[in-house]
Amino acid sequence: MLRGHEHFEEDGDRGVRALSADAYSVSDVGCERELNEDRFETVSSPGAITWIVCDGMGGADGGEYAAQLAIDAMARRLQASQGGEPNVDSLANAFREANRVIVLRRQNREFAGMGTTAVAVRFDGSELVICSVGDTRAYLVRDGAVQQLTVDDTYVQSLVDDGKITPDEAMSHPQAHVLTRCLGSEPNLNIHTQRLWLWPAEAGADGDILLLCSDGLYSLVPDVEIGAVVSSLDTREACDKLVELARERGGFDNITVSIIPFAGSLRQSRPIPMPAPQAPEPKPRHSRRGRDRVLRHAIFVGILSGLFACATVAGLLALRFLR
Repeated sequence: MLRGHEHFEEDGDRGVRALSADAYSVSDVGCERELNEDRFETVSSPGAITWIVCDGMGGADGGEYAAQLAIDAMARRLQASQGGEPNVDSLANAFREANRVIVLRRQNREFAGMGTTAVAVRFDGSELVICSVGDTRAYLVRDGAVQQLTVDDTYVQSLVDDGKITPDEAMSHPQAHVLTRCLGSEPNLNIHTQRLWLWPAEAGADGDILLLCSDGLYSLVPDVEIGAVVSSLDTREACDKLVELARERGGFDNITVSIIPFAGSLRQSRPIPMPAPQAPEPKPRHSRRGRDRVLRHAIFVGILSGLFACATVAGLLALRFLR
């Protein structure tokens, strides 16, 4: 069983500080497979963190090779991304680079059928970007309730979208895991992207939790049970418990889980900035000498005005007398 443990401290004004606790990842081969074709990775770059889960396919060494190729290509691209590049572009371009690499490797007959699904979350500042291809998933867990954030690129999902079967019927459909798209399947690949923003947690409320996983988990552990486990245990205990549940129910596939807690709630709109408090304007202050000067000036003007008025009256009286 592969494990990953990430602890992040505050990092100035960047998004790293918004993690409320340790993130944790685990990958298990399951009960029936000899090879673990799943891969997970955490990629740190200046001011940003990215979590990735891949589920490779292709038989023999092809699946694990494709998943590792994708992880390595994404990590290189993310670490080389420019500081001014938008968050969503950084992650989407990392997916495109991984797809390019695998498409090239598929030209080798030995790996002609290989590919990998992928889901990744990149957190930079208050913005969170999710990209996915295939049927690895991202879930939002809030107060025990679970919401699937990603869309599966599968044949049965197309049937659900067309209203031909229900989501519950899709889980037990014999073609439930037939993919319509994955990294390496085509040169110009359509990548699902979405953006969320972290808002401060409301008073007394727990922060949101993101969960990334391969189909080896959610095909055996229903969403409601995933939410209950993640909400009641710490990240490491929750990862181990979910893997244990999947194994108890057959463990037919590799099982990979990443749990990422946040100190706030994730929303589809940007946080509203609070206006900075305005300092009161200082009242003008006059020294005693200044006040005396103003008073003398006023008296002088008053005397001049009085003399002018007297002179005017005297002139009028003189004109009247001379007539």
